[in-house]
Amino acid sequence: MNTRIKHNDLTHYFLRDHDQLPRAYLRKCEKFFQTIQDRLITKKDAAFLFKHQAASNKRQAVALWKPGIRVKNRFNRKV
Repeated sequence: MNTRIKHNDLTHYFLRDHDQLPRAYLRKCEKFFQTIQDRLITKKDAAFLFKHQAASNKRQAVALWKPGIRVKNRFNRKV
């Protein structure tokens, strides 16, 4: 009894023997795993990217509030 295997479903790849699976399905799975592996970044790359993030010129929300000024609403109108 042959059943069709959806190529987007990886459960058969992990649950069945690879001898029982179609070659096209195995090729697609391997290609998918290879693309995931290619997209992964190492810890060293992640640390470099985190360290060299561009600084934002936007004022932080905390910086908008100043002691002694009562703000009526979010548009910073003085009371």
